[in-house]
Amino acid sequence: MSWLLPSAFSIAGGAALAAIVLHLIARSRPVAESLPTARFVPQRPIRARARSIALSDVPLLLLRIAAVLALGAGVAAPVFAAAHGRVRRIVIVDRSRDVADPREARDSARAAIRDGDVVLAFDSVATRLSGPAALDSGVTGPAAGSLSAAIAMALRSAAQIASQTDSIELVIVSPVSTEEIDPATTAIRDQWPGRIRVVRLREAASYEQAPRVESADGSADVVVAGLSLMGVMQPHGDVRVVRGRPSAGDTAWASDSGHVLVHWPASAADAAWEPRPTIDAIGGVASASGTLIGRFPRVWTLTGSAVARWADGDAAAVEHRVGRGCIRDVGIVVDPASDLTLRAPFRRFAERLLEPCGGVARTRRADSSATESFVAGKRFTRLATASSLREPSGESSPWTPWLLGLGAALLLVEVAARRMDRRLT
Repeated sequence: MSWLLPSAFSIAGGAALAAIVLHLIARSRPVAESLPTARFVPQRPIRARARSIALSDVPLLLLRIAAVLALGAGVAAPVFAAAHGRVRRIVIVDRSRDVADPREARDSARAAIRDGDVVLAFDSVATRLSGPAALDSGVTGPAAGSLSAAIAMALRSAAQIASQTDSIELVIVSPVSTEEIDPATTAIRDQWPGRIRVVRLREAASYEQAPRVESADGSADVVVAGLSLMGVMQPHGDVRVVRGRPSAGDTAWASDSGHVLVHWPASAADAAWEPRPTIDAIGGVASASGTLIGRFPRVWTLTGSAVARWADGDAAAVEHRVGRGCIRDVGIVVDPASDLTLRAPFRRFAERLLEPCGGVARTRRADSSATESFVAGKRFTRLATASSLREPSGESSPWTPWLLGLGAALLLVEVAARRMDRRLT
């Protein structure tokens, strides 16, 4: 048994102790009765006094203590485990680009899953699967993995099943690469009050190949000229830059071959995106690889996964999947008379726009010490207990109404008993 609000029961215990103390120090004048031999008592002042310490009105005291404890227990909300000694698992399966073989991840997860276990899948975000059968449809995607998102989802799932079990085991099926561990991972991991079992997978190879960029526009175009200085322009490549409106062939090229189509319109007439309600100008734009400082008109409102943002946080370039590949919409209008694209900051900024779908996979197996620290956390040696994972704000006790009703009934009995005692005296 555990309490959702144990402090309430502690307060009730203090109140019961206070009631006992009050009954010890209560004063009462004894009942005056005539004594037949009182005529033999000398007529002089009586100065002797007697003091005794004893509980008064013991039945009323017991009623009051029982009422206070019942009300306190009702507010504290007792919760009993539905299955004593039962251990459930939460199995987290990695579906990010860090996994070398999706079949290995699926088979390793199936070996860890038992009836009634919770199954989660994660890449950059974590989702709950309907069951082990959902693993068959899972394939790794281009998104990077995030162990922070995975453990956060496990904490939420554990709170939902905590009332049905005694202990919860967390199993992570993942390569545990350095790309999947961010600055928040350690803090989130320490929120899990128990050990974590990790089933290590083979990590995918890192992407270190320089992009090959092709474009139908001539070198006189301001953006193509800047990309040419990066040494990536080739007649045929895996990244295609389109400065006008992309054709159906461009979209099919990205969809069928898994390539990247960069749609970077030269003017407002070259894009059919949603225009901004008010066209304004801003002084900077940043990607994961660099920052550009200048004065840029903002013409469109872009929707999708942001790969570059304006100085105020709005998306300046977005990516969305199309078949096996992706299309990147770049809403940055560059003045054709400017030399901005010929400078080094533009080349650093553009590196992110030319990366494979989802960004460059910088996967590297975490060293053994980092993994051991992640698994052990604050040196946990036991499984996480269900009581430590409960969310009191989202849980209720079925005993609370009964205990509160019992407390109210005892208070009514105490009032009736007190009135009867007064009548008798």
